[in-house]
Amino acid sequence: MAAERKPFSPGRYKWRPHFLRIFVAGMVCLHLFFFFNQRERIKRGYPDFTVFYTAATILREGLGHQLYDEHVQYEVQKKSVGEIAERYGPLPYIHPPFEALIFLPLTWLPYPQAFAAWDLLNLVLLFGVFLRLRQSVNMLRLIPPWEFVIGSLAFFPVFDCFLQGQDSILLLLLCVLGFNALKREADILAGCWFALGVFKFQFILPVVLLLMIWRRRRVAIGFAAVAAMLVLISAGLVGWRGLLQYPAFALLITRSPSLGGVAAGFAPNLRGLMLGLLSPFSKPLGTALGLFASAALFYFAATKGRPPAQGAKFEVQFSLAVAVSTLVAWQTNMHDLSLLVLPLVLVTDYCLSTQAQERRTRFSLMLPVLPVLISPLWLILWLIGGAVNLIVIPLLWWVWEIGKEVSRDSHFSVNSGC
Repeated sequence: MAAERKPFSPGRYKWRPHFLRIFVAGMVCLHLFFFFNQRERIKRGYPDFTVFYTAATILREGLGHQLYDEHVQYEVQKKSVGEIAERYGPLPYIHPPFEALIFLPLTWLPYPQAFAAWDLLNLVLLFGVFLRLRQSVNMLRLIPPWEFVIGSLAFFPVFDCFLQGQDSILLLLLCVLGFNALKREADILAGCWFALGVFKFQFILPVVLLLMIWRRRRVAIGFAAVAAMLVLISAGLVGWRGLLQYPAFALLITRSPSLGGVAAGFAPNLRGLMLGLLSPFSKPLGTALGLFASAALFYFAATKGRPPAQGAKFEVQFSLAVAVSTLVAWQTNMHDLSLLVLPLVLVTDYCLSTQAQERRTRFSLMLPVLPVLISPLWLILWLIGGAVNLIVIPLLWWVWEIGKEVSRDSHFSVNSGC
């Protein structure tokens, strides 16, 4: 039986039920309360924003060739941000050199004001996500921008971006721009947008590889061109020798929590889940199983998404790529899961605008992700249990359901207004 994509009508779907408003308001209030309690730590330089501020300061002082020198980072950090008694080394900058340019103008502000300015910019970026995404997603045309932004702030990973002063919302916007280009079949342009996100290459590369496997190979042209340009810019900032030091430095930090890296068993990805579940056993065993599970999940996505997808089905296919990228990435933090805003919107739009054969189909696509939307669960796993990696379990279930829906043999008649 064919499934048809129906036009929206406010009478057909009530987008603002009272219980949803209460839920969103509750999550946002919880986040604001937590943020308020952390304000002194923010002023003292505890958040991750410190690494961007430090890297940009190093460039401003003409020390780019020493960007990945741990001692230089520490000295500049103490001078520009302040010294933290329990920190015996820098909060390290392990992103590619070109990203530090984004933060360069903020170094002319004192650290607290720079942090506030970056969070304000993140808020603007969320509005940009809405405005760009509504071009391709029908359901967003029924709500004002501020409702989308507040709803996003109710999602704990997005809140964590603001708490840490992180850059994941910028990556989300670039993925939205890439998605829009793919919808217009401007694959080369999409590759350019994705390449601008290689400051978090562990998420971008799986998406681009899946698109190539799914016969969107022209994406690689734009991606390669812009990525090559960014390599040259990076080399100009730190020199070729400094650029060659970057991979070893980043690998050292990610392997060493004592140097500022996040413990692998804590991460909300497949490697973190395996290391956490197998913590009584050897770390190499958990790492090997994490690699195997990541490869298996990537193969699952590549296989399920292989048939050509158009219209509403492409939204689900792209959702699969983004969701899988967060799970197979070797290094994932809570704020990185802000990327899930995109598949959350796309899958919800698909469920509400597609007349499926069974209501059960919609239920199965939305039920697995519900625990991820509950902020108290994140706080319990983070602050009390130290087990954020368990959030991977409902995400795996969600990916499984999305993959099944992508490969389901259905045909869609797409409304001309889509």
